[in-house]
Amino acid sequence: MRRRAIHRVGLLALLAPILRTSDAADRVIKVVAAEFPPLTTEAGGQPGGVVLEVVREACGKAGISLEFSFLPWQRAQLEALGRNDVLIIPFTRTPGREAQYQWIAPVLEFHTVLVTLTQPPASIEEARTRVVGYVRGTSFKDEVEHAGFPYVEETDDDVTNARKLKRGRIGAWITTDLMARGVYRQAGFDPAELKYGPTLGPVKVSWVAASQEFPKDVAKRISDAIEQMRADGSYQAIVKRYR
Repeated sequence: MRRRAIHRVGLLALLAPILRTSDAADRVIKVVAAEFPPLTTEAGGQPGGVVLEVVREACGKAGISLEFSFLPWQRAQLEALGRNDVLIIPFTRTPGREAQYQWIAPVLEFHTVLVTLTQPPASIEEARTRVVGYVRGTSFKDEVEHAGFPYVEETDDDVTNARKLKRGRIGAWITTDLMARGVYRQAGFDPAELKYGPTLGPVKVSWVAASQEFPKDVAKRISDAIEQMRADGSYQAIVKRYR
């Protein structure tokens, strides 16, 4: 009896790494995001958007199950930072965030722009006379500080900024060239009204990211799958639908 028990313990010890691998493979990965149309959206309760679709298809190719959760943006960042089974999208890579997160794969390039309804400012200097709005917790804060805007209002989401711009509560809206039209339309307004001022800062890249404790093997599978999508054209097909 004792020999059989020892044999069983030894067998379990040998199987333990396999069991752990199986558990990791079967685990559902949570993806946290916020409403940043057309990058990430939850219209009608259905997760979508160009960055979300790329990540969803890549993880499908990699055999990774996902569960999407839309949260206030600062809360989403804290959740991704504090757990080892959470991805965050669409996430801009900045010097302040560099060491905190694991940067799994770049997804999409964008420019930060000043959007207005009146004649747009011809320069950053001229824009400093206006009240500007942006979403708190985003990388837009870097551009705001670098440009030295003295009159700033933060919000929890970009739809609120679109409404404030329409109602004249802010004079300029800081967002991305990809998001402005979709957000303004979502707020119930005509994107043809929008006018674009100067670009703020260099080209940025939206990434899929996670905490430093996120499994490195899973991260590599996601990164490899996105590269495969770029090679086979499926990435370009998704992006084209949103241009």
